[in-house]
Amino acid sequence: MFSTGNLVLYKGKPCVVIDSGDRAEIRLPDGSTTRIREKDAELLHVGPVKSFDGNDIPQGDFETARQVSAGETVTLKELSELVFGEFLPRTAWASMREILAGERFKLEDGAARALTDEESLAVRRKAAEKAEAGKARAEFIARGRRFVVESGDAPFVSEIEAFALGSSKKGQLLKEIGFAETPEAAHEFLLRIGTWGEFYNPHPARFGMPKRPPAVEIGPRDDEGRVDLTGLDSWAIDNAWTHDPDDAVAIEGKYLWIHAADPASSVAPESPADLEALARGATLYDPALIVPMFPEAALSSFCLGLTEISPALSFRVLLANDGSIEETVALRSWIKVRRLSYNEADLRLDREPFAALDAIARRNEERRTAAGAVSIDIPEVRVFVVDGKPRIDPVPDTRSSSIVREMMLIGGEAVARYSYEAKLPIPYYSQESPLDSEEKPGLAGQFALRRTMRPGSVSAIPGPHRGLGLTFYSQAFSPLRRYPDLLAHQQIRSLLAGREPLSADEIVRRVGAAQAAMSQVRQAERASNLHWTLAYLKSREGWTDTGVVVGANDRSASVYIPSIGLETRVRLPRAELNDQIELQLTAIDLPKLEANFDVVGESR
Repeated sequence: MFSTGNLVLYKGKPCVVIDSGDRAEIRLPDGSTTRIREKDAELLHVGPVKSFDGNDIPQGDFETARQVSAGETVTLKELSELVFGEFLPRTAWASMREILAGERFKLEDGAARALTDEESLAVRRKAAEKAEAGKARAEFIARGRRFVVESGDAPFVSEIEAFALGSSKKGQLLKEIGFAETPEAAHEFLLRIGTWGEFYNPHPARFGMPKRPPAVEIGPRDDEGRVDLTGLDSWAIDNAWTHDPDDAVAIEGKYLWIHAADPASSVAPESPADLEALARGATLYDPALIVPMFPEAALSSFCLGLTEISPALSFRVLLANDGSIEETVALRSWIKVRRLSYNEADLRLDREPFAALDAIARRNEERRTAAGAVSIDIPEVRVFVVDGKPRIDPVPDTRSSSIVREMMLIGGEAVARYSYEAKLPIPYYSQESPLDSEEKPGLAGQFALRRTMRPGSVSAIPGPHRGLGLTFYSQAFSPLRRYPDLLAHQQIRSLLAGREPLSADEIVRRVGAAQAAMSQVRQAERASNLHWTLAYLKSREGWTDTGVVVGANDRSASVYIPSIGLETRVRLPRAELNDQIELQLTAIDLPKLEANFDVVGESR
């Protein structure tokens, strides 16, 4: 137990015991006091000492002492006597401080081991390197405050870049330069020093998105049991810019056929490609690049219509007169697919099979609406990048896109019913009714309706999807783009082949992991779309356009700008919902993803 007057080492400082006991009271070098447990401090000298600030430290020849004792262990008392010829509180502290410095002695098991010549040289060399690094860091900080960098500054710039991209938590260097310790501030600094280009997009990296497709092998394709459906006229109808078509439709007499790409024929559960797809969750659609969740080989092998004949998982659906599903048959197939854009398909709606598809789609939409389906109509745009320059185009409201949407909803319902009747666990999607389904006028009404929609859920047990007006619903027609769709395919293929499918618990586990990954993908996509939208505006000085008030209070309004698909807030007292106002861009802060607008015209 410590005694009053002892000199002890506490948190690397010499302290004097002024009151002994179970929790000794000590005085620190600055004069303050605290109580400690004996195990928290180490005895340096029995004293007695009344006060000790650690400043009266004698100088001694510790290097000679090291050389004499090289490789040997000495006690604190022995070292003090060797260097100073005596063991006093002040020489005890001088010796302990030398030991703690670690350049000549190393504290081991309560004693000091004298370093060998080689060890001492290595320690001094490391100390010199550290000092040099500290000097280089200080010089970089000084230059960074002037936004000047030199060729040797790459390690420091990389440290800030890693922080800006979210791959490192170290933002202290940025703080020392004089910036806030945030990724947005790091972004601004990197722009100022020219490391990042004006429109550099850090958001995919911040959300952990890979930059390229997986470098894994896909397994050999299982084509056993495929039925030849190449005699059907099957059509893949999509946006003109789509490069990975994975669904198609056909009509054969009273049957509607809905085809999906069949990557599950090569990607088995727990295979390397499966695990990589699960980790990614979904394909990333960034305006500047697309990063698929499958290797490039899978895309060229399984996209529909890229080769003369495509392997598919096909669903033959028999519809009742009211549009409800009477029967669904799942088949592994070969199909011949022709590709059309929505605009091209719109020109054929007066011909078969497009007129029949249109009639089926209208009937299905009427059926869903009668069941309480919610339809939200907000103008959309496509943000994309060509040669590093952002563009924004309106997404045309084509009839064919509505037809394809209804075909996929029929397919999703058919797959869900088919799997439920087969007692096959797959990812089932459900959603409760909106909080308020009262129809309100105009674009503001559409935004109000969207705000009342409840989040959907995914389970291995089916439940009604009120938002779609369907009792059963799943998603199985984007297996190249979404992992849960692939999972549904793997289950159906197991059923068709007579193999044991994954359990419901395993489905829930995989869906949970996939949804977590997909959430990151969607956040990266939203941030990237906003980034490139603001980059588009930043390159158009003096930009003006019309916005629509979609929300308002006494001081400001939420305004949607249809031409760029952007919702923003502006100061606009006494605004009325659905007012059209003229806006002018006043400022863009790309690192913070912020845009400021002024109202320049009367609302109308």
